[in-house]
Amino acid sequence: MDDAAIGIGERAHPVDAQALGVRPEVRDALANASFKALDTGDGCLAWCRGSDDETHVMISANNELDGDPRAAEWIVGCYGDAGGFVEVSGLTLEQAIEGAALLRAPVRADGSVIEALYPTLEQALDDLA
Repeated sequence: MDDAAIGIGERAHPVDAQALGVRPEVRDALANASFKALDTGDGCLAWCRGSDDETHVMISANNELDGDPRAAEWIVGCYGDAGGFVEVSGLTLEQAIEGAALLRAPVRADGSVIEALYPTLEQALDDLA
Protein backbone atom coordinates (compact mmCIF):
# COMPACT_ATOMS: atom_id res chain seq x y z
CA MET A 1 0.00 0.00 0.00
CA ASP A 2 1.31 3.39 -0.95
CA ASP A 3 0.70 5.74 1.98
CA ALA A 4 0.62 8.69 -0.43
CA ALA A 5 -2.56 7.29 -2.03
CA ILE A 6 -4.49 7.62 1.23
CA GLY A 7 -6.11 10.87 2.27
CA ILE A 8 -7.25 13.85 0.28
CA GLY A 9 -5.11 16.58 1.79
CA GLU A 10 -1.42 16.21 2.39
CA ARG A 11 0.36 12.89 2.19
CA ALA A 12 -0.64 10.25 4.71
CA HIS A 13 2.02 9.12 7.11
CA PRO A 14 2.41 6.52 9.86
CA VAL A 15 2.03 7.61 13.47
CA ASP A 16 3.03 5.97 16.75
CA ALA A 17 -0.21 4.81 18.38
CA GLN A 18 1.51 4.08 21.68
CA ALA A 19 3.02 7.57 21.83
CA LEU A 20 -0.45 9.00 21.13
CA GLY A 21 -1.82 7.16 24.16
CA VAL A 22 -3.96 4.58 22.37
CA ARG A 23 -5.00 1.98 24.92
CA PRO A 24 -3.17 -1.35 24.60
CA GLU A 25 -6.41 -3.30 24.09
CA VAL A 26 -7.17 -1.29 20.94
CA ARG A 27 -3.57 -1.24 19.66
CA ASP A 28 -3.15 -4.99 20.10
CA ALA A 29 -6.48 -5.91 18.47
CA LEU A 30 -5.75 -3.82 15.39
CA ALA A 31 -2.07 -4.77 15.14
CA ASN A 32 -3.07 -8.45 15.33
CA ALA A 33 -5.40 -7.82 12.38
CA SER A 34 -2.47 -6.25 10.42
CA PHE A 35 -3.63 -2.63 10.71
CA LYS A 36 -1.19 0.28 11.03
CA ALA A 37 -1.87 3.67 12.58
CA LEU A 38 -1.93 6.56 10.09
CA ASP A 39 -2.51 10.26 9.94
CA THR A 40 -4.50 10.30 6.70
CA GLY A 41 -3.25 13.76 5.83
CA ASP A 42 -6.68 15.35 5.93
CA GLY A 43 -7.01 15.90 9.67
CA CYS A 44 -8.07 12.37 10.57
CA LEU A 45 -6.37 9.44 12.22
CA ALA A 46 -7.22 5.87 11.26
CA TRP A 47 -5.99 2.32 11.33
CA CYS A 48 -5.22 1.17 7.79
CA ARG A 49 -4.55 -2.10 6.02
CA GLY A 50 -3.74 -2.30 2.33
CA SER A 51 -4.78 -5.04 -0.02
CA ASP A 52 -3.55 -6.51 -3.27
CA ASP A 53 -6.84 -5.69 -5.04
CA GLU A 54 -6.17 -1.92 -5.27
CA THR A 55 -8.16 -1.13 -2.13
CA HIS A 56 -7.41 -0.33 1.46
CA VAL A 57 -9.53 -0.75 4.59
CA MET A 58 -9.59 1.80 7.38
CA ILE A 59 -10.99 1.66 10.91
CA SER A 60 -11.39 4.57 13.29
CA ALA A 61 -13.32 5.71 16.31
CA ASN A 62 -14.87 8.77 14.67
CA ASN A 63 -11.59 9.76 12.98
CA GLU A 64 -9.46 8.89 16.01
CA LEU A 65 -7.20 5.91 16.71
CA ASP A 66 -8.58 5.25 20.17
CA GLY A 67 -12.01 4.71 21.61
CA ASP A 68 -13.97 2.38 23.84
CA PRO A 69 -13.66 -0.99 22.08
CA ARG A 70 -17.10 -2.05 23.34
CA ALA A 71 -18.92 1.14 22.32
CA ALA A 72 -20.70 1.38 18.97
CA GLU A 73 -18.51 4.32 17.91
CA TRP A 74 -16.26 2.62 15.36
CA ILE A 75 -16.31 3.07 11.58
CA VAL A 76 -14.95 0.63 8.98
CA GLY A 77 -14.54 1.51 5.35
CA CYS A 78 -13.16 -0.02 2.19
CA TYR A 79 -11.70 2.53 -0.23
CA GLY A 80 -10.73 2.01 -3.84
CA ASP A 81 -7.27 3.37 -4.55
CA ALA A 82 -8.71 4.90 -7.74
CA GLY A 83 -11.96 6.06 -6.09
CA GLY A 84 -15.13 4.86 -4.46
CA PHE A 85 -15.81 3.92 -0.86
CA VAL A 86 -18.10 1.88 1.36
CA GLU A 87 -18.33 2.91 5.03
CA VAL A 88 -20.26 1.40 7.91
CA SER A 89 -20.61 3.24 11.21
CA GLY A 90 -22.02 2.42 14.63
CA LEU A 91 -19.88 -0.67 15.22
CA THR A 92 -17.90 -2.00 18.14
CA LEU A 93 -14.18 -2.50 17.52
CA GLU A 94 -14.69 -6.26 17.15
CA GLN A 95 -17.47 -5.72 14.61
CA ALA A 96 -15.31 -3.24 12.69
CA ILE A 97 -12.44 -5.74 12.48
CA GLU A 98 -14.87 -8.45 11.34
CA GLY A 99 -16.34 -6.03 8.79
CA ALA A 100 -12.88 -5.24 7.44
CA ALA A 101 -12.51 -8.91 6.52
CA LEU A 102 -15.87 -8.92 4.69
CA LEU A 103 -15.89 -5.64 2.77
CA ARG A 104 -14.56 -5.73 -0.76
CA ALA A 105 -13.84 -3.20 -3.47
CA PRO A 106 -16.48 -0.44 -3.66
CA VAL A 107 -17.89 -1.56 -6.98
CA ARG A 108 -21.33 -3.06 -7.64
CA ALA A 109 -21.83 -6.19 -9.72
CA ASP A 110 -22.78 -3.98 -12.69
CA GLY A 111 -19.40 -2.21 -12.48
CA SER A 112 -20.66 1.07 -11.04
CA VAL A 113 -18.51 2.67 -8.34
CA ILE A 114 -20.04 2.99 -4.89
CA GLU A 115 -19.64 6.05 -2.69
CA ALA A 116 -21.91 5.38 0.24
CA LEU A 117 -22.33 5.28 4.00
CA TYR A 118 -24.34 2.43 5.47
CA PRO A 119 -26.00 2.03 8.89
CA THR A 120 -25.30 -1.72 8.97
CA LEU A 121 -22.71 -4.10 7.62
CA GLU A 122 -25.46 -6.24 6.11
CA GLN A 123 -26.74 -3.35 3.99
CA ALA A 124 -23.23 -2.61 2.73
CA LEU A 125 -22.65 -6.27 1.83
CA ASP A 126 -26.02 -6.44 0.04
CA ASP A 127 -25.08 -3.45 -2.12
CA LEU A 128 -21.73 -5.05 -2.96
CA ALA A 129 -23.37 -8.32 -4.00
